[in-house]
Amino acid sequence: MDVTSAGQPDSRPVAATVRGVTAPGVAAVRHRVTGAALDAGLDLDRAEQFTIAVNEVVINAIQHGGGSADVTVTTALGAVTVTVRDHGGGIPADVSPRLPSPQTLGGRGLWLVQRLCPDVTVQTSGSGTVVTLSAFATPA
Repeated sequence: MDVTSAGQPDSRPVAATVRGVTAPGVAAVRHRVTGAALDAGLDLDRAEQFTIAVNEVVINAIQHGGGSADVTVTTALGAVTVTVRDHGGGIPADVSPRLPSPQTLGGRGLWLVQRLCPDVTVQTSGSGTVVTLSAFATPA
């Protein structure tokens, strides 16, 4: 942790971007996200839930958004934000974050993401999708 000259923790956000994440790189992204969440002050359970949500988004971006994703992890005191950008054709209008029937294969990713991380935004267009997830440490 950086410390300012006044002896206070440095609260400036720190961001790192990994471009072109493909399936073999997803485990490294999970490790980076968990570490960032813990560094931001999230407890272990909350950090793991956040990591699972990010994992779902990254996997969806790779599978449905052109084969790779750009992932930016931003850590600040008490907060972690992850932005996942793909370069696919966007999310079709009929895709919904509802839980599909038990007989349906797949389709649970966005539903799960919203259950694990209530602070999620999705911006989609014909040139790709950007999903931003944020989690915050619980004050002591």
